[in-house]
Amino acid sequence: MENTPQLATLVSAAAGRLHVGDTPGVAYVHLATTGGDLRVTAVAVCVACGTNITEAHQRLLKYSELFDAVLPGEENVIGEVLEVAGYFDHRVELDDAGAEIAEALQEALKAAGPAPSGLANNVYRRLTAGRLREAFLSIEALWSRGTPESPPVFWAHMAKAARLLGDSTKPGFAEAAQRCRDRLHN
Repeated sequence: MENTPQLATLVSAAAGRLHVGDTPGVAYVHLATTGGDLRVTAVAVCVACGTNITEAHQRLLKYSELFDAVLPGEENVIGEVLEVAGYFDHRVELDDAGAEIAEALQEALKAAGPAPSGLANNVYRRLTAGRLREAFLSIEALWSRGTPESPPVFWAHMAKAARLLGDSTKPGFAEAAQRCRDRLHN
């Protein structure tokens, strides 16, 4: 897909919608309902989120059946599916420190045993977007209320991830990190 004037205009409009606080799915619906090609609109929102045009187009290929099945007036269905599936997510290449944190979190999940599919999807999306603290908090929130299959291994990986994440002003992080350390030593 080329960077046409139509695409450039849609990217700019999508960036504006995101800037005022729309989620990517809402931005998509807003732009899609004003007319135009629904696929180009999806690519535009994905690009506005930080993904390059080529990757946005490649990712969209696996959703062709979705676009074929949706009727006019159902743009919200496309926006919701693309957002929940992570199509709009800007994926980042983790540096060595980030990769080590992601590995600790993935090992913790393996030690936890079966997790709700929604959690697994959200954690994956957060890891690929480099939102490691959010992934940590999601995992800790679920398993602080339950019992992982292998508690010592799970809490060791979570405590390692907390240590590697370092100090954070993100609400709830210090408390969650402390719970991981406490459970590791209990």
